[in-house]
Amino acid sequence: MLTPETTLSVKLARTLWYNTYRGRVTDESGLYIATLRLIPTLPLERDELPPDAPDAAPYLIVLVEDGAFEASELTEFEGKLSDVLLVQMAQTGFAPDFCQFAYPSPANQQET
Repeated sequence: MLTPETTLSVKLARTLWYNTYRGRVTDESGLYIATLRLIPTLPLERDELPPDAPDAAPYLIVLVEDGAFEASELTEFEGKLSDVLLVQMAQTGFAPDFCQFAYPSPANQQET
């Protein structure tokens, strides 16, 4: 259960795909929280765009492939995880402005 006091940590690993990472999220006790796929997105250079194109900021797509938290904890999870990921990704040389989260569709879930 996520609480305001819960501290999240993420262990990142590069994948076989360029600019794609895998992540394992745990709490301060080392208990599993989620599995992620991270895709850094960089805007094109300004000189590659039409003059009237809007400004675009780099951001991080966070695909939550699996999670051990309740739907009611989603806001807490995303807030805490964003704080961790924005700092951690900056250490790789990529400084995103924000995270965009995506989750599996319930229609695609297998019944067990």
